[in-house]
Amino acid sequence: MRELEADLGCALLVRGGRGVVPTQAGLALYQDALDVLDAAAEAGQRARRVGLEQEREVRLGLVQTARKYGFLHAGLAAFNRDFPSAGVALTRGLSRDLAQCLRQGALDATLLYERHAAAERFRDRLVHRERYVLAAHRAHTLARPGAARLEELAGVPLDCVLRHDTANNHNFLIEHCRLHGLDPVVARWANSPEEMFDFVAISGGVCITPASTMLLLPPGQLVFRALADFTLELELRLAWADPAADAASAFAARLNEAIDQHQAGLRDGTGAGTVLDGVALYRVDAARAAQ
Repeated sequence: MRELEADLGCALLVRGGRGVVPTQAGLALYQDALDVLDAAAEAGQRARRVGLEQEREVRLGLVQTARKYGFLHAGLAAFNRDFPSAGVALTRGLSRDLAQCLRQGALDATLLYERHAAAERFRDRLVHRERYVLAAHRAHTLARPGAARLEELAGVPLDCVLRHDTANNHNFLIEHCRLHGLDPVVARWANSPEEMFDFVAISGGVCITPASTMLLLPPGQLVFRALADFTLELELRLAWADPAADAASAFAARLNEAIDQHQAGLRDGTGAGTVLDGVALYRVDAARAAQ
């Protein structure tokens, strides 16, 4: 330790009759050393994860809360059945980052919110456009039957999600509320949809959220109401490399087939949670939107 102190040119420990006490420099070095060890451990975990996934032939990007979409499970199940030895590596992230990974060749396909692949060697298609709904804790005054109108939210504190994937964290939901005459009162900013739902559940609050949230949360946890006069929609797209390796091409085909079935269910109203309070929650183009 004295050799280290000599190398650094400062005292790290104060030595006395009652023991040894770290100096401010010693505490700083200790904390930095812990950070280095943590970073090394994280690097090792990342390497192990990449090493496991690099043996898989297909790499799919998942936007937040993508697990709620049934077509994704159906497409993966069909691919795993037909290509049991191929394997699919999953990467979860923001649409901005996933689109960049696709362009760089780190992904074969990805789901994206509000983004296009925008390059000649990629194809993309619309999965659906979904409306936003009101989600309230069961004890909240707004947890009542029937469609809601934005005027009911005047002065009501809302839990909202920070946007980390837009310029200056621009929040289109807040902007759209203002365009419809509501200046939202934000109770808390959450870093993710999951955190926002926790805030609502714990605090007895309320939020505005995409309609597919009803597929994500356990039945009865929150009360959902359609927003009859709120027209903002969330666009979900699938983008994939074309041409691609055989396994990746087959995976894209299976996923597209599952999306075809998903869209058919939305059009005829047989899909789960397609209508709420008499309001159609999803919209798809009449023709298949592949580019």
